Amino acid sequence: MEYILWNRKEFGIIYNCTGINVDNVPIDKKSYPIAVIICIILGFIYYPLYLPCLYSFWKNRTKNPCYILLIYLSLLDIGMLWVPTFVYGFLSLNGVVYCSFPSFNYFIGCFGLFFWAAECSADLILGINRCLEAAFPNIAKKLFYNNRVYIWITFCNLYGLYWLLFRHPYIFNGRIFEVSFDPLNGYRPFRMEFFNEDLLSYTIHNTILALGSPIIYSIFSICVFFKGRVLIDSVSKEEKLVFIQVFIISMLNTSAGISMSYNMYQTEEPGTLAIMIAYFSWLHIHGLPPIIYLTLNKTVRNNTKALLKNVFNSLKAFKISILGGFINNQQNMQSMIG
Repeated sequence: MEYILWNRKEFGIIYNCTGINVDNVPIDKKSYPIAVIICIILGFIYYPLYLPCLYSFWKNRTKNPCYILLIYLSLLDIGMLWVPTFVYGFLSLNGVVYCSFPSFNYFIGCFGLFFWAAECSADLILGINRCLEAAFPNIAKKLFYNNRVYIWITFCNLYGLYWLLFRHPYIFNGRIFEVSFDPLNGYRPFRMEFFNEDLLSYTIHNTILALGSPIIYSIFSICVFFKGRVLIDSVSKEEKLVFIQVFIISMLNTSAGISMSYNMYQTEEPGTLAIMIAYFSWLHIHGLPPIIYLTLNKTVRNNTKALLKNVFNSLKAFKISILGGFINNQQNMQSMIG
């Protein structure tokens, strides 16, 4: 967003749609109806699943700071998920490219960068938290307990703001069903000279993401190997399952970063398969977490069952009260007539 706030000259060069006719590319070459339908359906499936998870995390937030991190991660995923499912789905269905709706596409790309960067950094921090809780609990208490977890969350927000304010946004390209730094990609050759710094930042980000998670879990595995049975027995079953959940989510982030980096550095347009793998990897890292939580986290499952039971009981009581009121009204009317 730097370029629209205080670097208007460069913004006018990079994002100028003068001379671009979006109809030069036929709409059938800018639309992926099957992929779009899948994205929208996944959006309607994933979003409701976050509600019971958030309820459970909030209910247990005082037990362990990891639940506060999980609330934060879930809110970031909720804030991001509507973009690859609904927004880009409808844009692709209508063959929209940057120059179709420049301002809308630009701001969606900016805020998408914020959520992506903040979510990736929070995911790494959550992995560090889980490994420290299991291997070095005293260090974990010093770093994350007594509200220190909010310092880490602040760092994630600041990192997201860096990408929001100082980097070119990802712009959705309906022609190739993916995001790109260059808003005119597909209508003009990729203008590398404008995006060298962005590609460097993107490379560093994805390198840390791709190497950070394996390194964190490798160190934890070495600790388990040397401490052996003592460490394994000291960790509860619930903590082990939470660890597995965080590990799966971290690996999803890593795979998405690698696949998107692969496409970003292709000199020629990537094939449809590579594009779809990268796009749906990105979508699933924001959509799959509630399924992972509900599958592997007993606390979340039990809280979800209790929540649904309360909702059904409330609906049942409401239905009975409505029915009872209707019967009373009928009886009163009959007595008045009689």
